Order: sequence, then structure tokens, then C-alpha cells
Amino acid sequence: MQRMHEGRPFHGRSVVITGAARGLGRALALAFAREGAKVLVHYGHAEAAAQELVREIEQQGGQALALQADLRSSAQVERLVSQAHAALGRFDVWVNNAGASANTTETGGLSEEERFERLLQVDVLGTWRCCRAAVPLMSSGGCILNVAWNHALDGAPGFVSQVYATAKGAVIALSRCLARELAPQLRVNCIAPGWIENDWARSRPAGFRERVAERIPLRRWGQADDVVAAALFLTSPAASFITGQVLIIDGGEVIGAF
Repeated sequence: MQRMHEGRPFHGRSVVITGAARGLGRALALAFAREGAKVLVHYGHAEAAAQELVREIEQQGGQALALQADLRSSAQVERLVSQAHAALGRFDVWVNNAGASANTTETGGLSEEERFERLLQVDVLGTWRCCRAAVPLMSSGGCILNVAWNHALDGAPGFVSQVYATAKGAVIALSRCLARELAPQLRVNCIAPGWIENDWARSRPAGFRERVAERIPLRRWGQADDVVAAALFLTSPAASFITGQVLIIDGGEVIGAF
């Protein structure tokens, strides 16, 4: 069997992905491993899913391990970074993918203000905490990739969209600030996906899915592979002259905002 890393551009590099047990984070972990990276799978609560992902990567000839941390806690983030560095030896790529939701059953008993604060704690402060702790240990020439949202750039109505766009707008601003501060040693970029197929999307009524596709110029939902391809590019040597940028991956949905 051909091993995952043979002839791949990330061979020998170490990649940390927060929120990697499910969804986009899982797809990113599998992709980086296929390209030869040693992958640290961070998770908050989904231990079983994270360990299953590690097993899948290892069965395909890749290298991975899983670590838990609540990104709302500075102490836990510092522990995550310390343990990850001890295991990996260095950080070449750090992907801040973890994010909270304002509309899940987990937040159902909280007030709007509490839900907003929870999302900010994970998406904004969690990203900042990870960067603060990891940057001193990152390899020169390494890069950080943050995950935002396309509607952070043009706005969206409703409480859930409002708070999510606000949080991801802060992530975009943080990415640009860090890109200036950390150059030339490190690059920092951001991806801003739009409507991407996932378990939630597939559970929506057909009419809803069709209405979403109709307002996207490319007339379809994005796939995880669309986002993964952009992430691999921005963290690869091919993007060595790109920093401080936001790459929108939404089929042209927010094209009118620019």
C-alpha cells in the first residue's frame, strides 16, 4: 500500500488544526495527512470522533494524534500548545478552525447575551489565545490560517447571523493585524467560506437548499473539498508571497459587496 506521505508537499511538516474532530476540520485533517503532514487533531468535546479520525489517518499510512482543550480557557490553551509542541517538535502550520454556535441545543438555555459571549470566547478569543501561545514556538517560514465566514464581509440579518458575522469579522481583523506584526517570519491568512455542504445542510428541506443555490452565482452549494483546496494552497510554499489576505470561498455569493 502506498503511504499517505510519499511525494507529498507537506511531508515532514507539522500541522495543528483546532476543532478538527468533525466537519470542515475533519476534512482538513485528512487532507493535510494525505499531503504528508503530521497532524494534531484538537477537539473540545467530541473525543470519540477525534480518536476515530486519528485511527483513519493512521490506517491510511499517515501520522496523527488528538488532544483536548476548551479554547475558552487560557490555561487549557497553553496546555494544548505545550503538549502539541512536545509531541510534534515544532509547528509549521496552525489552523484556527474551531468555532461555537449560537443556535445549537447546547446554548438553548442561555440568553442572547450569554450565547453571544460564548461565541466570542471560542471564535475570537480562542483564536487569539491559540495564536498568542503558539507563535513563539512556530518555525520561521510557517503560517497561520484562520477560518472566518463570507457574511462577515457583507452582513446578514437575524440574531444568529449577526453574532456569527461579528465574531468572524473580528477574526478577519485579527488575521490582518497578525500578518503585519509577524512578517516576515510568519504568514497569516484567512479563508471565508459560504454555504458548504455538511450534515446540517443535508438535513435541510429541499426547497431551502434550492433557494440558497439560486442566490449563489455558481448555482450550487460548496463542498468541503472546495475549502480544503484553498487551505492547502494558502499554507503551502506556492503561497509564500501571500499574507494578510482573506480568500472568499462562496461561489460568488458576496461578490456584490466589493
